[in-house]
Amino acid sequence: MGNKPGLWENYIEYGQMRRLPKNATLFRQGEQGNGFYYLHEGEVKISMLREDGHVQVIDYVSPGELIGEQGVTQGAYFTSADVTKESILYYFSISHFRKLCSDYPETIQEFSYSLISKIRMLVKTKSIFDAPAEAQLAFHLHFLYKKTGSPTITLDQISISNYIGKSRVTIWKILKEWRKGGIIETYDRTIYIKNVKQLEQKINQFL
Repeated sequence: MGNKPGLWENYIEYGQMRRLPKNATLFRQGEQGNGFYYLHEGEVKISMLREDGHVQVIDYVSPGELIGEQGVTQGAYFTSADVTKESILYYFSISHFRKLCSDYPETIQEFSYSLISKIRMLVKTKSIFDAPAEAQLAFHLHFLYKKTGSPTITLDQISISNYIGKSRVTIWKILKEWRKGGIIETYDRTIYIKNVKQLEQKINQFL
C-alpha cells in the first residue's frame, strides 16, 4: 500500500537480507522499532491486539511493500508482523535508511507516502471495529479490492473470520445473502465482487 511496484527493489543493496521461515515474527505490537522491512518474496501477516483482547488481522503484505515504517522513529510498532510463508525480506536499520536518503533524496517522499497510507488504513480499520459484522466484512473486502486492483479476492472463511473476529457461521450467512443479492460470487476459496457500489453502501451506512 502506498508503494510504487518494484520501487524498493532498486534499493535493496542498502538493506540486510533476511530469509525467514513460516511463523517467524518480525516484530510485536508495542516493541520499540529501530528500522523497517521490505518484502522481496513471500507473505507477511499484519495484526493488532484490540482492547477487547481479540487479535485483529489488518493486512496480508505482498512482495513489493514496506513493513513497519514507524520503526525509523524509534517509537513503538503499531501492529505485529508474522511471516505466513517462507519469505525473503530486506531490513533497513535507521542508519541504512539515512544513507539511502542521502544518496537518493526522492526516497524520503516515497517512504512518507507509504507510512501515511498505513496510518490511514489503521485509523479506518479501528473505526469499523464496533460496526456490525456485515459492515466489517464489506470494509475488508473493499480494502483488498482497492489494494489489489482486482474484484477477485482469494480468501477462505477462516481468513475472513480472523479479519473481523466473527465465527465462520456468521461469515457464511453474510456471504450467502450477498450471493442472493448479486453482490458477490464465491468459488474455490475465492470471492468475486460483482457489485462494488453495493459493497461500498454497506460500509457507508456505519462510517
